[in-house]
Amino acid sequence: MEPEAGTNLIEPIFTVKEAAKQTRLSEWTLWDLLRKGKLLRTKVAARTFIRESELRKLITDTRNEPRPSPPRKRGRPRKAVRQ
Repeated sequence: MEPEAGTNLIEPIFTVKEAAKQTRLSEWTLWDLLRKGKLLRTKVAARTFIRESELRKLITDTRNEPRPSPPRKRGRPRKAVRQ
């Protein structure tokens, strides 16, 4: 099956720095997601790249994730200390 005329067969890839700018996340956050396996990397000549499709998946997956509720305070409230 031949591709349609004008379609691009090569998917855009980004360095971690470029992906951070695109997603408005810090580079540290992206490196952490890569390390945890939540974001897949593409290695080319020992350099790390992130495919555009991976960034799209990251954005759509995190939109559907429920936010964790803040931790509840336990125990009774402390009494004020008189001086």
